[in-house]
Amino acid sequence: MTTSIKKTAMELVLETKITLLCEGIIISQDLIEDLKRRGIQFNLGRKGGAGPAGGRYFKFSTGTLVSTPIWIDDHQDTTLIIQDILPTNEVIYTHKTQDDKILPKLFLLPVPHFYSKKTSDSIPYSKIALIHGDETLATTINQRCKYWRGDQQCKFCGIEFSLANGATTEIKTAAQLVETISEARKENSNFAKHLTLTVGTSSSPDKGIAQYIPILKILKSSFSEIQIHIQIEPMADKSWYKQAHDAGADTIGIHLEILDSELRNQICPGKSKISFSTYIEHWNEANRIFGKNQVSTFVITGFESNLEKSKTNLTQVIEAGAIPLITPARYIQGVQIRIPQTDSRNFSEIVRFAAQECKRVGLNPLKNKAGCIRCGGCSPINEAYAIIDSVD
Repeated sequence: MTTSIKKTAMELVLETKITLLCEGIIISQDLIEDLKRRGIQFNLGRKGGAGPAGGRYFKFSTGTLVSTPIWIDDHQDTTLIIQDILPTNEVIYTHKTQDDKILPKLFLLPVPHFYSKKTSDSIPYSKIALIHGDETLATTINQRCKYWRGDQQCKFCGIEFSLANGATTEIKTAAQLVETISEARKENSNFAKHLTLTVGTSSSPDKGIAQYIPILKILKSSFSEIQIHIQIEPMADKSWYKQAHDAGADTIGIHLEILDSELRNQICPGKSKISFSTYIEHWNEANRIFGKNQVSTFVITGFESNLEKSKTNLTQVIEAGAIPLITPARYIQGVQIRIPQTDSRNFSEIVRFAAQECKRVGLNPLKNKAGCIRCGGCSPINEAYAIIDSVD
């Protein structure tokens, strides 16, 4: 009986998380003003940067994290509405058309206080790194990407918008990151339990991975217990993977972004010059260096229409040892193309399929040590896997 109840709770969280990821949640401007009067800080999350920006982190009572878009007053395709946020940060929310729909308890993660403080060189900590979820400290160590110079950038990406709106600095140093980690941990011992380091693609042959090396060494010497995730695209010299691992990287993301090659040519005109077969080679090599369950790849959904073709491509990704961080495409102001809303039913099907394939080949996202997979806020792959794994 206990197992049955537990599975039902897990399924409910997975279903609600998928809805939040694909649709977002609505809050009224009146409620935002009321929350301010009550001393509850509410914002809409990041407006740019790498990865799925434009969202805010929430947490289910089960511990599951979710980064969801916030819509003000209304949004045609969104079915969840915030009615209130209590002083305990519990979110009172409901379904737009099904008032009696059972929804799991949800809590707003507050904005960290250390964001308003500054480093010794007078840079606000919020411009150096941000807390993703409630444990992950994330930063882009170089906010420039070569593909933005020739209009070859991924069309959904906002990595340089953060510079344009003054939300970050172009280069982050190891010293700044050490200070930021220390300050974050003063506020909350759970902050910066693990790190996500990203970098824009550089024009150098190493694609930017060389920039990680000195930072990794200093971070590991300063915080030996912190596990670190890095992200890079395939480069000509695969020996960089061992250099990065030896310097202190524990996990790595080598991001395909879009499964379908034809669509990838359109949406990622720069990165798409790297073939799918090259990604497979690099996932295999990274697995050899970093070990099983420590290699991942972002898979952004919403653009593809052929579900079966996506499944076939996903199988190849997973069989190459890359855990897919499957996330809906998300609109960021200024992007060049119309961002489609991912259908939640298709999204659920593809995520559950990926979890089953991970189980089949022996990949376990729950054993990933650091970064986006461990955080899990942008994708439900962990929850989908946990449900499948609990059946055995």
